[in-house]
Amino acid sequence: MKIGSRYSILYSIKNQRGKVVYYEGRNPKENFNNDQLEEDWPNIPLKIREFYKNVHNGFYYYPSKSMGLDPLEEVTYLDEYEWGILEDIGEENLKIDLSSSYGFFSNGMGTYVVIDYKNCDHGNAALWSSKVEPEYNLKFWDVVDEWMVIGFE
Repeated sequence: MKIGSRYSILYSIKNQRGKVVYYEGRNPKENFNNDQLEEDWPNIPLKIREFYKNVHNGFYYYPSKSMGLDPLEEVTYLDEYEWGILEDIGEENLKIDLSSSYGFFSNGMGTYVVIDYKNCDHGNAALWSSKVEPEYNLKFWDVVDEWMVIGFE
């Protein structure tokens, strides 16, 4: 499909209940449009970069533009925001560096699958939320897959 000057693929997926849900996969050849992420892009794990370069520039539930991998221009740089959850957990207990952390997956309600490129050996990610304590040392693609299936339901 074409929206303005942008091209995407619109997927219609029939879920287990027989309902058709729509997912957008943006063109991987789009301009980057995220200066901070572009600067840090070489540090992001190769499999994530390859997905964005060769498959789609984001893949998400079309009506809400969430519950999936965000397009590069929408990837959340954690250090740009004030997170009230830091008061609850204490910065000394934080196991990621916000200045090197990006939320690539968003559920649309304040939860992200985050890569801290300084601390992501073997694809480790964190499940970051504005409301609950983060979960650490999760496998990025495993969490993305699980949440995508939830979105299909």
